[in-house]
Amino acid sequence: MNILALDIGGSKIMSAIATASERGGRKACVLDRIAKKTLPPDTNAAGLLEEIRGILPDEKTIRQCGAVGVNIPGLADPKTGMWIYAPFSGIQNIPIAEILSEMVGGKPVAIDNDANACALAEKLFGICTEINDFLWITISNGIGGGLVLDGKVYRGPGGNAGEFGHLVLVENGALCGCGNRGCMEAEAAGPGIVRRFRNEFEKRFGKESEALTAAEIADLARQGDPVAMDVYQTTARLLGQAASYAVNLLNLPMIVLGGGVSEAFDLLAPEMGRTLHRFTFQAANPNVRIGKTALGYEAALVGAAATGLQES
Repeated sequence: MNILALDIGGSKIMSAIATASERGGRKACVLDRIAKKTLPPDTNAAGLLEEIRGILPDEKTIRQCGAVGVNIPGLADPKTGMWIYAPFSGIQNIPIAEILSEMVGGKPVAIDNDANACALAEKLFGICTEINDFLWITISNGIGGGLVLDGKVYRGPGGNAGEFGHLVLVENGALCGCGNRGCMEAEAAGPGIVRRFRNEFEKRFGKESEALTAAEIADLARQGDPVAMDVYQTTARLLGQAASYAVNLLNLPMIVLGGGVSEAFDLLAPEMGRTLHRFTFQAANPNVRIGKTALGYEAALVGAAATGLQES
């Protein structure tokens, strides 16, 4: 069965036609007709819906899909189809499943928090097919977390478990979209990396740095730039410390990193691992591993597809 997968991100939206298959006893998700659109800054809800309409496939292709799976960047209620709140953009209280179903001719639409969807996809198609307990961490324009416990995505009684990005690690730190200061999302997501690089560059050299993205700062770190290296070391330590809380609390054997910033896994993993093991109760958690998603840049689209498969 084909699934229309739709990934709503903080700065981009993507769509694809996804087909689940099994080869040699291993499940895979094949993506076709991938479309991507960068969102203008400060896109509001109405503007976002228009952008989504613009990347949907043609009606014939949609009719061949059994269901639609959608990632929501923030709090979502899969039962009611409501997009509750997105700290990054401020968008809230949208019956997104109902609206999108009207756009696609009445097809069933399943939604989920993007990190939960990615965690499900990693369990079905990624490096955790044989692992029943792990934490997925999305590091992009924001930071999200998805928990898989006993082989299933754990949502908690209110449906919002796994909000890894809103663990507060820096007292009186940067203001987060959730209203608190010093959250992981504010300190270690892409914008936080850019802000810390800019601030540290100005402190060291007395002038502003050129405008750089988190990926460009990662390239500088690989080239030995001391400011960029320090920024990524700090980011890795924050991630490792926060991950240790989840490991100590839930006895997790695996942490999986995804999202655009995880492309700097080579910069993050060593210091994150050292910090994780330093803060973890070793006798109880002797073999914790950190892995990079096997689903690549399109992990979120595969997550959306996995969400849609649950609906079909």
